[in-house]
Amino acid sequence: MDKIKTVKDKLRSFMRARILDTLGAFASPAPGIHILNGHRVQQEEEPQTFDKLLYELSKRADLINIEDAISMIVHHENPSRTKIAFTFDDGFKECYDYFAPTLEKYGINGLFFINPNYVDGDDKYINNFNENTILTPNKTPMRWTHLEELAKRGHIIGAHTMDHYMINSNDINQLQYQITACKDVIESHIGKSCNHFAFPYGKLTQANETSIDIACNTYKYVFSQSDYKNYFSFDGKVINRRHFEPFWPLRHITYFLSCNKKY
Repeated sequence: MDKIKTVKDKLRSFMRARILDTLGAFASPAPGIHILNGHRVQQEEEPQTFDKLLYELSKRADLINIEDAISMIVHHENPSRTKIAFTFDDGFKECYDYFAPTLEKYGINGLFFINPNYVDGDDKYINNFNENTILTPNKTPMRWTHLEELAKRGHIIGAHTMDHYMINSNDINQLQYQITACKDVIESHIGKSCNHFAFPYGKLTQANETSIDIACNTYKYVFSQSDYKNYFSFDGKVINRRHFEPFWPLRHITYFLSCNKKY
């Protein structure tokens, strides 16, 4: 049964890729404000893939700072050109090694959402986090020295819960710890206010009204990774982002950017 499932998954992925190749060949980025959210690299292909992606996107759109993108969305602006900003979740060291320097090359910053217990983790915690929480083996977290430097260079450090915790819970004490304590820990290390929160996993079903209310009472801005055709979810409380990875084909990303977004 496992082999059959694996074959079906591979076939589904193959068909999806071919469909996106076809659709993307005829697509162009739509006017609007697009926040693309990534996570990781395919190590052997970096940093060239992200650099090449930004180069190609810069010919089709305006690459902008994340603060500008957020401000435009909050003020319900409808620009006549395509605007693209970038965020990254989970705080892998490739954010420091590859993503931040490449963004800087194109004159923009990024917003990096981190899990403090992963930043501080020992080998046992890191291995468990990689293997069982985010299902992405062989990753290394940025440490506080990396994050402090990124903040000094103009990037923004945001909160992603203490342990990449799924916040569709009714355990108020756990929600307070994972969401609220995360802000305090980051601020104590970075020396700057932490005003941005993205809930892990990102689907709207992976949060609830209770956890979103706690997040909105703690942070100025809260983000999902879902419902991308709409700028907001949870009755205007949450800003939606579009998932991408830097090694995805340009045609696929162009197709995702071709949607007309709504307030």
